[in-house]
Formats: sequence, C-alpha cells, structure tokens
Amino acid sequence: MGRTTARAPGRPRRLLRTVAAGLTALAAAAVGLAVPGSATAAEGDGPTVYLAGDSTVQTYDPYWVPQAGWGQMLDRFFSEEVTVANHAIGGRSSRSFIEEGRLDAILERIQPGDYLFVQFGHNDATVSRPERYTPPEDYKEYLRNDYIAGARAKGAVPVLVTPVSRRSFDPATGEFHVSFPEYVQKVHELAAEEDVLMVDLSASSRGYLDGIGPEEAKSVFLHVPAGVYPNRPDGTVDDTHFQEYGAIQMARLVAQGVAGLDTPLAQYVREAGPPAEVPAAPTGLRTDTVSNASVRLLWDEVPGADIYRVQLREAADPAAEFRLGTTATVGVAQLGGLGEETAYEVRVVAVNGRGESQPSAVLTFATVAADLRFDFGPVGQPVAEGFTEMNRTVLYTEERGYGLTAAGEMIDRDRGDAAGDVERDFVAWFGGSYEFKADVENGRYAVRAYVGDLLGSARTLFAFEGYDFGQVSSPSRQVITRDFEGVLVEDGQLNVVLSGQTAHLNGLEITRVGGLPGEGGGGAEEPPPGPRFMERLDRAPVAVLAGRKNNPNKGVRLGWRMLGTDPDDVAFLVYRDGRLVTEEPLTGATSYYDDKGKKKSVYQVVTVVEGQETDRTARFGVWRDQSLEIPVNRPEGGTTPDGTAYTYHLNDASVGDLDGDGRYEIVQLWNPSNAQDNSRPGHTGNVYVDAYTLDGEQLWRIDLGRNIRAGAHYTSVIVYDLDSDGRAEVVLKTADGTVDGAGEVIGDPDADHRNSSGYILSGPEYLTVFDGRTGAALATTDYAPARGNVCDWGDCYGNRVDRMMMSVAHLDGERPSLIVSRGIYTRSVLVAFDWDGTSLGKRWTFDSNLWGPKYVGQGNHQMSVADVDGDGRDEIVYGAMTVDHNGRPLYSSGLGHGDALHVGDLDPAREGLEIFSPFESMSASGGIAAALRDAATGEVLWSMPGTRDTGRGATGDIDPRHAGSESWAVTADGAWNSRSGELRAADGTLLGGAIPSANFMIWWDGDPLREILDHSFDPEGEEPAGRPYIAEWDWERGVQEEILSPAGVYSNNHTKGNPVLQADLLGDWREEVIWRSADDSALVLFITTEPTGLRLRTLMHDPQYRLAVAWQNESYNQPPHPSFFLGDGMTRPDAPVIRYAGAGR
Repeated sequence: MGRTTARAPGRPRRLLRTVAAGLTALAAAAVGLAVPGSATAAEGDGPTVYLAGDSTVQTYDPYWVPQAGWGQMLDRFFSEEVTVANHAIGGRSSRSFIEEGRLDAILERIQPGDYLFVQFGHNDATVSRPERYTPPEDYKEYLRNDYIAGARAKGAVPVLVTPVSRRSFDPATGEFHVSFPEYVQKVHELAAEEDVLMVDLSASSRGYLDGIGPEEAKSVFLHVPAGVYPNRPDGTVDDTHFQEYGAIQMARLVAQGVAGLDTPLAQYVREAGPPAEVPAAPTGLRTDTVSNASVRLLWDEVPGADIYRVQLREAADPAAEFRLGTTATVGVAQLGGLGEETAYEVRVVAVNGRGESQPSAVLTFATVAADLRFDFGPVGQPVAEGFTEMNRTVLYTEERGYGLTAAGEMIDRDRGDAAGDVERDFVAWFGGSYEFKADVENGRYAVRAYVGDLLGSARTLFAFEGYDFGQVSSPSRQVITRDFEGVLVEDGQLNVVLSGQTAHLNGLEITRVGGLPGEGGGGAEEPPPGPRFMERLDRAPVAVLAGRKNNPNKGVRLGWRMLGTDPDDVAFLVYRDGRLVTEEPLTGATSYYDDKGKKKSVYQVVTVVEGQETDRTARFGVWRDQSLEIPVNRPEGGTTPDGTAYTYHLNDASVGDLDGDGRYEIVQLWNPSNAQDNSRPGHTGNVYVDAYTLDGEQLWRIDLGRNIRAGAHYTSVIVYDLDSDGRAEVVLKTADGTVDGAGEVIGDPDADHRNSSGYILSGPEYLTVFDGRTGAALATTDYAPARGNVCDWGDCYGNRVDRMMMSVAHLDGERPSLIVSRGIYTRSVLVAFDWDGTSLGKRWTFDSNLWGPKYVGQGNHQMSVADVDGDGRDEIVYGAMTVDHNGRPLYSSGLGHGDALHVGDLDPAREGLEIFSPFESMSASGGIAAALRDAATGEVLWSMPGTRDTGRGATGDIDPRHAGSESWAVTADGAWNSRSGELRAADGTLLGGAIPSANFMIWWDGDPLREILDHSFDPEGEEPAGRPYIAEWDWERGVQEEILSPAGVYSNNHTKGNPVLQADLLGDWREEVIWRSADDSALVLFITTEPTGLRLRTLMHDPQYRLAVAWQNESYNQPPHPSFFLGDGMTRPDAPVIRYAGAGR
C-alpha cells in the first residue's frame, strides 16, 4: 500500500510519518491543519505522486476527525512502491497556491518520472474572496503555464483532476448538479490542447453520488451529529468537505481514473474497483482499557471495510436506539465523553462503498471512578465536589505529591457561576508553557482534560510523560473535554506539560486503567553475567598463491585465526612440506608471506604458548587464486498455479559449526525467480534451504513448502548454537507442508493457504528448530508473534503483517536466546525464546501497542543486537527504538522507520557505542535524513538535514585524517546508487558532498581502514543482477577506486546488491565475501591476498560481530560491526570474555 497521512496515537492504520513540504509546520499547527506535503516514503523505487489542491484534497491532522481529503486516502489504492506527497491546502485557488510559493515547493522536489496531480476550482470560483477568485480563463492559463509546464520542465508527468462534486442536487429529481461547470470545461479543453492526462473526478464523483442518493451522501460529506466528536461539540453540516468514509470513496474514484490512463502509474493501482458486497459483521469486540470517562475498544477487522461506526446506548435503557459514538478506520477506537461509573452497551458496524454490515455482537461495560481530580483556577474560587484545588500557588513538593513545577507568567480567571465549578475558571499561559505533576503508581493511565473559556477561545497542547498527545481547541465561550489514553508512567510520577497559543486548563481527571506491560520484569537486581558461550573454532588456516608478476607460480600468502581465548602473547610457527620456514615464533599478525611457497606446497601452523607448542593445524594446501568455488545443487524450477514458470537463484546465507568440528558450514537460501516483495501480489515458488560444507558437500535440504511465500521479508535463516552444546541449530519459520532435511512433513501436507493474490494470510504458522547436522526437525511450536488480525499491522491485504525478522541475543549475558519479530511500520512485536535442546520456551514479549505511541512505527528493515548500556547483556536495536534485555523498552528516539542500521563504537572519543542510520519520513524524523545517536540513550549526537526518503547510509573509517568512523548518506536525491549527499566525520564535521557508495563495507586490505563493497547494476539493463566490486575511498580526491572486480559472479537482491554473505570466515581477522556464480551453480568465496601487519583476534569471537553475522541475512542486509572501534589509530581491544560452548561434550 502506498502511504500518505499521519494518524492519531493509538490508531495504527499506517505509519505516523510525513514528508515535509518546505512550509512552516508552526503556521499549519496554529490553525490545526496537517502540514502540507504529508506523505509516507515508499519502500521501492517507484514514483512519487505530488498533489496540489484545496481542502477537498488535503491531509488533516487528528484534531479535525472525521474530516479528511481524498489525497489523505489515496495511498491505500496504490502499491507500496508509490509515495503520495500531499501538498494540498484548504482555501487556495490555482492562483493563490502559486502566489504563496506552494507550487515552487513541489517543483523543487519533484523528480523525473514523478507525477503532479492538480485539482482546483472550488476556491477559484469564490467571487466574494478576491484573494482566491480566479476567472475560468485565467484558471486555465495558470494550469497550462505553471502546473503543466512546471512539471514537464522537471521531467515529471502532470495529471489534471476536474473539481470533485459538492452535495448539490435537484430536490425534485435527486440528481446531482455539475459543480463548477465552467472550471470543469476548462480542464477538458486544456487536456485536449496540451495532450495531458486527466482524471474526470467531476463526472465520476457525480455518478457515484447519483447512485447513492442525497440522503446517503450525508455519510460521504461532513454531516456529523452533535456530541460525537470533541472538536465538533455542536455537530457539523457541510456539503463540500468529506468525512473519512467519503474521502476514501473519492480516492477510490481517482485511482480508478488512473487505472484507465495510458501511463506507467496505472500498473501501481490496486483494489480500486467498487466492492462486490457489504462487509461481514465485525467480531471480537472487546475493551482494552476503561476509565472514568472513556473506553478503548478493539475488534477484529473485516476485509473490505473502509470505516467502522461505533454505536452505543446506556445499558440502563435497553429500549433506547443505538446512537453514533465515533468512527474509526481500523479495529480500534476511543469512545470518550462517557459518564462516570455508568454501564453502556456498544456495537460496531463495518462500512464500505456498498453500505453497512450487520452489527457486531453487543458488548456491555461500565466506566469506573477517577483516582485523582484537580480543579484549576484562581486562589479561593469554588472547587468542584470530589476535586482537589489547584492554583498558581500550589507548587509540587514530595510531601504534597502534586503541583506545578513553577508558576512563571501564568494567569488565572474566574468567569462566574454560569457553568459548573470546573468549567467556570482556569489557569493559562499565553504563548508559554508550564508543567503539572502528580505522584502515582506505575501503570497505564487515562486522563480527562477540561479546556475552555466562557468569554473566549482556548488552544492547549498536551504532552504526557515527554510525548506529544496533541492539541485541544475549544470554541469561543465553551469548555470542552478531551480524553487521553495510553499514558504510561514508569517512574512513579505523571508529568503533564501544557503549552500552545493560550495553554488553558480548567481541570484534570486521572484514572489508572492497568499495570505496565510485562510488570514484574526489571533487572536491577540481576547478578553480573559470566563469560558468554561462543563457538569453539579451529585456526581456519588458508594459503593462497600470491606470486609476483615476474614469477606468478611462486610465493604464497598464509593466514590463520587468533582465537578469542588465546593469551595475548600467543605465537605461531609455520611449516612447509614438513620443514619449519619461520626462524622465530611469529608474534605479530596472523599472516605470513612465504616467498618460496609453490602451488603444490603443503603447510601447517603450530601454536606456541610460553615457549611450548600446544597444537597443530591439519595440513593444508594452496589455493590457485584468491577465490574458492563451492559447488551447489540448484533446485529444479517449476510453475505457479497461474501457469508462470520460474527458476531458482542463490540468495542470502549464514554460517555455523553444524557438526562441532570447529569449521563453518554454509546454510544457503534458494529463492525462486518469482519471489515477491510484500507489497506485490503474485504466487511464488517454494523456498529451499540447503546446508553445504566449504568443500561443496551437500548435507541436507529443507523445502519450506507452498505455504511460505518467497521474498526478502518472509524467511529468516538463523544458524547458531542456541543450547550451547557445541553444534549449531537452524531456525526457520515453517508452515503446513514444510519438509525437513530427513524427509518428514510438518503439519498438513495437503493444505494450501494461498489466496488468489498469492498471499498467505490464513492457516497455522510455525517456528521450527532443525538439527544442523541432518536438517531434521527437532521441535516445532506456534510462530510468535502471531499473525492475528491482518489489519492490525497497518494494512489489510498482507503487506505489513508479514514484515518478519529473527536474530540472536545473549539476553542474560551468557547463553544465546532467539529473537523473533513482526511489524515495523506501525505495530512492532518482539518475542524472545530460549532453546534447551528439546523445546522452545518464551522468555518475554514486547508489544509496541502496549507501551504507547512513541514505540509505534520505529522499526527498520533489520534489527541489530549489542550491549548498548554496558551491563553485559544484549539489547535489541529495533530501528529508532531499543528494547532492553528484559523485554522492556529502553528508549525510543521517535525518528521513525529507516532502511539501514549500523551499531558499533563509531566514535572512540566517546564512551560506549553509537548508532548511525538514515530515515524515510522527514516529518517523523523532524527533517533528519540521517543521524548518529548514542546507543545507550537514543540521543541524537548530530544529524544530516533532508527533505525526502533517505534510503541508504553507511559508516566506516575511510579517512585517516579524522578520528573515528566516517558516516554518509544519500541526502541529495535519495537514489539507491547516488554518490551525492553528506559525508561527516565521527564528531559530525561535514567533510563534503561527494560520498562513497552507501551499501556494504568490508575490511579487505591490510590496514584498519574499511573498504567499500557494492555493485554496478542497471535495473533496466540486460544483466539480471549487479556486478559486484570492492573499492577504496581516495579521501584526497573524494572518489572511490575499485580494487577487486571479479568476473562471473552476481550480487543479490536487485538494487540492494548485497553479497550472499560477508564475514571473517577464514584466515586472519580480515573479512571474506561470498557471491553467487552467474549461473547459480556455485558459491564463490573470495579472500584477500594483501599483506597486513595488524594483529587482531578473529572477529567471529567478538560477540557483537558474531551476532551481526547471524542476522546479516535479514530483509535489507547490513554489514557486521564489532563492539570495538576498528580503524586508524585504534586501541588494541581487550580479549573477549567468552567460554567455549560444548566444552564438556
């Protein structure tokens, strides 16, 4: 689903992010409107659709609910590749939109291949408003000379949209009039004259309204009763603007119009046709939280529903008619304005373009009494019964347990006894802010606020516990209530900061509605952990023929591992053909050049500790060149149910010691050629997972079956010794019909849960642990986080529900645990499992929905694992938020979703670790395109400004002139292969606008600087995949120079261009890289032959690096980073605190 609009906290329909449009957010906030240009960033490389228009098109912030513009809803009818950037704003005509610089703001950003949709006319026709009025002929020329010409000059595609119809009809016949006919005609003329695309929304909306009739059209337009929406206490009758339901129907008509155009954008339209029938009745209606004045309701969403209407009545009067309580576009709603300690009956109906469903079953609940009540006003004024007096002199003390932190320039007023004791008086601070706090028990709270002035209007912004909960705007001479849900108190004190234009506050009612999620956790009393269990690895010696040009057949480069448990002074001897070739034990780098070595030489490496030989490697021969070809068994292709043929390609891989011999084996993923991104429909072939030795022996094959869809976000390959017995297990998501490595079927072998679009949204989901030696299933349990209601994850067609990942973390600081996640754009759930050798047991569950809105929509397309707070236990860095080792939130940076993530000691001048990552949505991030953050606290240390989705960013020490790791991102244009953006030093110093490729990094040559790993790829070219290379950054010229460009191999995953695997697999501390052969007959492992004088232990015994290799294959692959700074001027790291797994076996 394409995405456009921000939503209120607690309504996870789609990601809470928008793309800034270059207009002032403050000015928009002052009138309660969403910032123009709101959009969510696309995941793919599809076009951006820019919208220029009026209030019937614009995006509205939650204060205006249920008002919405069709541009706000357009995203749901396009696939994820499309970004909708809505710059429409109310009250503008084609002329005033230009005069205010709003068209220029679009043209500054629009790119070749993007689209500019233009709908005006409503305000152009207002003769009484000269600042808006534009005669039809002038209107036509503005469209021609400014909008059409401006878009075409930028290589974009203009699309004219005729003015949408108003609720204006002939009372005698019920037929709707053509709204603004002169302006409609001018659009038709211009479309023909300029050969420009046109969507005739005037005609299609009029036809739709004629079909439903004037009375039903009230549900389309803004006809809402009094007392339902807090911002509309007297109700609204408006025949021009739309409710959310109506905006959805208009957006559907626009999408239908696009689908009929001869334009590439038409291929991205999805599910825009009218529904065949009304939705089914909602089920599963239940309460989430109940306070003294509100209830949060949940229900199972219904496929095909556009909105839901929540109806209620007092339970004491069962003969009364149900009345409208509120509306929602998802299966969650907050129903406010309820009486205290009162019983109610509620039900829900689902609505689409065909009408209403049957109502759900009736649910009965009763509100409770508030825990605390405060009446704000002047000193000595009447205090409402049951309330505590609060005035400017009541400052917080520990003894009192409540009060203001400071009075400052606050004022207070009493407007007399024309209203109740709470409503009559207030405190305020015009243009300032103040804080009220009250000591309370930790838990979840609902807060009712009274805001208003019986002699004027009031506008107050509320922030609870440091998180913005939005504005309450009271009309003139009224006092209204607003019920806030989802306030989490974790420190024994509820903090409220009030600000805004007037910052009025008349009263507060505070009700505890539940405990904290996972209450009883913690960790403060946990004992310090012991050494971590890690793999017992061998020396992995390797010898490569690396002769000089004058004698290419003589000269061998050798390398071997220094292990994590080796003493600091360990030394080594090298034997060739049984004879010692090193005169003295080698105490430097675990690398040696034997100038007399030949291609038939045979070597051994001997370990020396305190002058004594302690072990010898097995004898090993010489590679003829720096690559090792590992043959594989390519699966046969097949045909999908729709008759489409497919073949198989090598995809991502992981490694582990499957048999306990100290050598790595490869666990390899095979993807069919019709693998799909979650946003795209289509059947796929089965996914296979193989295991191979480095010699190419196939150990087993697992067929995941037809009920596991193929694509980057569906299958995680976890290879790790989870029970610390010395042998690695393999963990995969499985389903009915999965066949393990021993030929046994998991679940129902005949089940087929695929729907007509190829998605798998029903049927059981499993999590299976496999024996690494045989591929046999050891244990299978229900997959968690469970799918549940598909719509709960941000859409209803199967995209966001299946954004799944896995990783491994040492949560107790010693033994590994499995981390399984679901959801990144809205709701995110993480579950930790422990494997004891026979069964998987849940350790904890983190659910962003339970921890409040600041944890919603923060996930990335990968997660990183590191001990960010220095307590010896691992945390989960889940994009812009971090989950502590005990499953409780550590923090949320609130910067939103991103596509890349790097965690390491990037700035060695600071204590601890840092995080570098780019971000998609500039409104979610506050205009931050990429940032370096403190990994322990989430604090932004420095940032790069941006105006659009920044999908690529990387970090590595590439310039020895500056301390620490340099970081860069594609901030200039956001393109995946851009070489323009910002390059900054570890301290944030801007080094320039020329950047290296922002993809993978690799330690390849002999110095500690890191090299660039990327590919050359033309998505429109004849090559099916990218040609990989390794390059060095020339910091003086600001260019990168390729140092390895192997032939006959391909990169993976389209534009992402990652290798099959990158890790320190063999030899000394430097990294190897595996790419796939062009014909998919082999994996090709490349190793450096460059000399090095740097002595380091194998990176695979650094716990953070090893875990990064385990999760490297997740979704959008990222390079691994160790827990220490590895770069120019580095301090030699301490030996890791580890012990070998399986020591007693």
